[in-house]
Amino acid sequence: MFENVIDGIFSALFVAAILRVTTPILLPSLGALISEKAGVLNIGLEGMMLSSAFTGVVVSAYAQDWFGFDTGVAVGPWLGLVFGVSVSVLLSFVLALFHLDLKGDLFLSGIALNILGSSATVAIMYELTGDRGNTSTLASLQMPFIQIPGCVKTETTTNIFEFLCGAFSNQNLMTWVAFIAVFIVSFVLYRTPFGMHLRAVGENPEAAASVGINVKRIRYYALMISGFFAGLGGIHIGMGYLQLFQRDMTNGRGFIALVTPSLGGGTPVGAMIASSTFGFFDALGLRIGSLEIPAQLPQSIPYFATVLALVIYALQRRISQRVTEMRTASGAAFDAAFWGSIQRISILHMLLMMIAVIGVVTSGSMLAAPNGFGGAETAVPAGLLIGVASLALFVIGLPFVRDIFSIQRNWAASALVTIVSLGIYLTLFLALFFELLLALVIGLVLSGLVWFMIGGRVLIRGK
Repeated sequence: MFENVIDGIFSALFVAAILRVTTPILLPSLGALISEKAGVLNIGLEGMMLSSAFTGVVVSAYAQDWFGFDTGVAVGPWLGLVFGVSVSVLLSFVLALFHLDLKGDLFLSGIALNILGSSATVAIMYELTGDRGNTSTLASLQMPFIQIPGCVKTETTTNIFEFLCGAFSNQNLMTWVAFIAVFIVSFVLYRTPFGMHLRAVGENPEAAASVGINVKRIRYYALMISGFFAGLGGIHIGMGYLQLFQRDMTNGRGFIALVTPSLGGGTPVGAMIASSTFGFFDALGLRIGSLEIPAQLPQSIPYFATVLALVIYALQRRISQRVTEMRTASGAAFDAAFWGSIQRISILHMLLMMIAVIGVVTSGSMLAAPNGFGGAETAVPAGLLIGVASLALFVIGLPFVRDIFSIQRNWAASALVTIVSLGIYLTLFLALFFELLLALVIGLVLSGLVWFMIGGRVLIRGK
């Protein structure tokens, strides 16, 4: 029975769903990261995504009338992509113009763009379709899906290759673009002169200007690049995730994208991890929602995740402030590598506790499922097991989240809690391919390697 529960949630289809719902968060997150690095956070991401999604859907639909059916079907998605992203970039240019040249408030200008994106799309949609809800009457097109050569779709996965095929094959092009863009943005930010200038403008614009960097131009570029990524995210929602436009269909993803860079430590890879975390909980809510349980439980999971993410963000800022104070007080004696490792491990503790809280919610869903996991008699024990385990992991991880110095004082206990917690989650996944005992061993070994790589080796050497 327990294997059936795990198979029902952790499967190739589940991972594929995570990648699919992560994409419209990750793309604008990269845009938010770039604008934030330049010191001009793009508050208007939500409106830009809505405008891009709507434009892409409409242009792809009308392309069939403009060029004929066959040609329109071939070029329609690409025209929708170009026009949708162009509208988003144009809106970001308008935002930059109001803020940088006309000296308008960045926050208020961004909010105005969000309102404009929400209202204008509905107004134009009504003029085109006579419907204020969606564009289902338009024959809009989708961006292509990528099939991996050699992958054959099967109902069940018996090995890792079949699992990877099920998870990654037949993903929309925009999903591949999103995850590849993470590494492109990383390279640009940290390995090119433009990236160094952009970060310098964000950290100290006066100093950057004193060495000849055009601060205004860099910020214009940053906001427009941010709009470009927001446009890609909107295209995925309207022409990849779905094949139509719905009123306010972004559902706040643009606002979530504003906080993911901070949750990820201000790096593209960190933003990807934070976005994937939100994607995990979105997919989990959708997966559990397909079972015969009260709808309120699965629907609440993404919102639980959002609230917990905000708590983690607040805790992370408090920790960063304390470390900054220590750096100032210690001067040259400050061990940046040691405390940087502690910060990374504390973030891992927070993420593990976040998963534990959602585990409790999942447990409640399982206990409420009359026929969802094979019947009430078999669902109750598994639900209780997940609930008790999640609650226990939350309790043992709490001390290391509340006080960063507890990781310094009891680094061995912190390591044990991290390895055991992460090991249990990895075991649930690996149990799809291996016997439970072997999956547990592999999960614990991998967890130990993760702890060692993100900072454990520095703590051991420091002690």
